[in-house]
Amino acid sequence: MTLTSHLMALQIAVAVPAGSVWENQGGSILHIDEMRENGHFHGRYVNNAQGYPCSGVEYRVVGDVYHPLIQFSVVWRAEEETCHSITGWTGRIEDGALVTEWRLVRWREDGFSEFTGESVFTRIGDHAE
Repeated sequence: MTLTSHLMALQIAVAVPAGSVWENQGGSILHIDEMRENGHFHGRYVNNAQGYPCSGVEYRVVGDVYHPLIQFSVVWRAEEETCHSITGWTGRIEDGALVTEWRLVRWREDGFSEFTGESVFTRIGDHAE
């Protein structure tokens, strides 16, 4: 591994480490369970936004950090509840926060719907790996 790749891995580990827990302004929680040296990560996402389906259930999240950029996505499919939707977040790591824009695409029998918005995630702690 070159010095440059070591420095990039260190930046990723400091900015968004494995075991970190993040919360957005709507109360939804992002758990980073595993962070690889190349910036690829996976974890769990819990939607806690008021008035939306698929709340309170853990969904698989996958993403990438290319410091200072971040992207991750959730397919809203679980044993507990499925919402026939996919959401993707893209943004940047800024002042210790994940500043993102999101896009949700949902399918129903009457067609597709798309929604967009912004989320700022702040680190609220760590969990056991």
